[in-house]
This record gives sequence, structure tokens and C-alpha cells, in this order.
Amino acid sequence: MKKLALCVLTMLIMSACSIGKEEKYELCGYGPMMVVEGKEYLRIDTKKRVILGDELGKIKKQINEEYHPVDNFSSNTLAKGSSIFRVKGQDQYLVAKTKDEKYILFQLLDKE
Repeated sequence: MKKLALCVLTMLIMSACSIGKEEKYELCGYGPMMVVEGKEYLRIDTKKRVILGDELGKIKKQINEEYHPVDNFSSNTLAKGSSIFRVKGQDQYLVAKTKDEKYILFQLLDKE
């Protein structure tokens, strides 16, 4: 009985520690996305040949996958430190290079 009480108490403390960490984020209905230079980009699974341009920066913050990122250089799927590149001649796309050397294509979210 003491072990059960201790377990319940531990779970309550752990859940209280996580309350509010994602409070400013909305639930995300779009899936994998990121925010770069104030614009929202969605991951697309289409295979497309692109030429990488300049590196814009790196993901600074990864939030929980179920939430919608809002901060600049944040993502709900990309790990902190993933590099973000422009695509030459196609401003609606960005490419993320993950730490395990995979390249993922993202497209500008059209909210209209």
C-alpha cells in the first residue's frame, strides 16, 4: 500500500511539473511543421529535385508534436540544431537537414 501511495504521489508531482510548458501553443492539425522568419512551413512528402541555397539558420526549439509552433526557428518535429536551407529559385520551399543527414522538404503554408 505504501508503494502504491508513493507511486501515485510521484506521478502527481511529475504531471504538475509539466503543466504549463506548452500553454502558449495551440493543438496542431497540420502535422509536421516549422516556423522560419515568421512564416509557417509544412512538411511535404513529395519527392522533388531541388538545389539548396543559403543556410538560414538552425532550429532553436522543438516543441511537442501535437502542438502548433509559433516561435521563430521552432518546429514540432525537427530536433533542435537541424539546419534550414533556402531552395534556389523556389521561395515557397525550405529544406531541413536533420542530424542524421536526412533532407526534408517543407512548403510555405498557404492560409487562404
